[in-house]
Amino acid sequence: MSRLDIVDFHAHILPGADHGSSSVETSLWQIESAFSHGVTRIIATPHFYPQKHSVETFLQRRNQAFELLSKKMDGRVQVKLGAEVLICPGIENMPDLEKLFIQGTKTLLLELPFAGYDEAFSTTVKELRARGVDVIMAHADRYDSRVVEHMLKAGARIQLNASSLVGLFRRKAVLDWLNNDLVVALGSDIHQ
Repeated sequence: MSRLDIVDFHAHILPGADHGSSSVETSLWQIESAFSHGVTRIIATPHFYPQKHSVETFLQRRNQAFELLSKKMDGRVQVKLGAEVLICPGIENMPDLEKLFIQGTKTLLLELPFAGYDEAFSTTVKELRARGVDVIMAHADRYDSRVVEHMLKAGARIQLNASSLVGLFRRKAVLDWLNNDLVVALGSDIHQ
């Protein structure tokens, strides 16, 4: 029997790239754990905070971490690079934003701040969608349902953390999103 092609769409597995993994050994453990649960592909999505990082320094750190990790990987799990980008008003105009897309795609994983919704976020999503960017809202299960609805109306789609499928936290909203085919990706959002 062959394995299913299960993708972990949102994982913090790059050593030292953010607070997700502090070492190559931890990253290898994370990957092995994912593989033992059927995952064959992982999108590595370290945090990108526009107010703290330039795209250039973020990419240097991310690529260095990936290079260290890839030397030790056994090839059973494919790792693609991406970023979990904190949305802020006007980010759609940031130079080199496309370098933060998930490798080989026009897909951008956006994280919302927990401080609340800003109407400018919808404008950002609409602008990106008009340019053909597929906007995925990271761990939508963490946000107020009204905020998620605003983002969906603007054209974003939903990534859920897999843990939201087994817990009681926000169960009704999660089931509604699943039943209405609004969820396009699952992720572990694994941290150390």
